[in-house]
Amino acid sequence: MTTETTAIRGLTIKQPWAFAIAEGFKLVENRSRRTNYRGPLLIHAGRVHDDAVSIVRHSRAAAIRFDELGGRSNLWDAREYLPSRIVPPPPTSLALSAVVATAQLVGCHEATDGCCAPWGFPHSWHWELADVQRLKEAIPKTGALGLWKPDAEVLAAIPSA
Repeated sequence: MTTETTAIRGLTIKQPWAFAIAEGFKLVENRSRRTNYRGPLLIHAGRVHDDAVSIVRHSRAAAIRFDELGGRSNLWDAREYLPSRIVPPPPTSLALSAVVATAQLVGCHEATDGCCAPWGFPHSWHWELADVQRLKEAIPKTGALGLWKPDAEVLAAIPSA
């Protein structure tokens, strides 16, 4: 990202939705409110994962990739993970409590019949994402509600921030 750091925002998203975005399957985020913000966005996987979500309902390809990476049994809390030369790092997109990807927030619209299928939900605002880039390493971080401003430490850890 080559924008002024003051313009970058973060968005906390529960797993496995953050996985689906980081891996490039889901390019719309469902929210109860619209946003006027457009620009660079850090995709942050929250501490909580939603056990009720069935990825296969939305995309068979995403469900296959999720299973290839170990699925729910391979989710890991980045704040508690200690890197080791013996144990390879887990897949970035399955992290909890960490920034896992960057994206551009390029638009926002109210849901209409069948728009943004299969990821867009009815009766919500669809935040449109583009240029999603999964990070090579998850960056441990506590999330926040709504759009939040990342601190200098997080920005320094993001390649080309």
